[in-house]
Amino acid sequence: MKSLGTLLALFGLSLAPSPAAAQALADQMTCDQAIAYYEKHGVIYVLANGKFAVPLRVGVPVSQAGTLQCHDRGTTPRPYTVSTKDTWRCTIAVSC
Repeated sequence: MKSLGTLLALFGLSLAPSPAAAQALADQMTCDQAIAYYEKHGVIYVLANGKFAVPLRVGVPVSQAGTLQCHDRGTTPRPYTVSTKDTWRCTIAVSC
């Protein structure tokens, strides 16, 4: 039988923050940092309702905008922006 200490330790691990919560939020980065983060990870986290870290995976990184083919879908490329600590509209990605 497991000791009470072991059970409490295991329970504590289940309450540990998820990896998403441990990620840096876009609003804690500069625009350049947010662009680089999205480029490297393909995801960026924003704060929703002032409480929850929500992962965003939208389009292609802005550095790859030239490779995006939207005309065959009948749409035009449009920027995707997030708020960062130095600007409220930082374009990190482009989508169709």
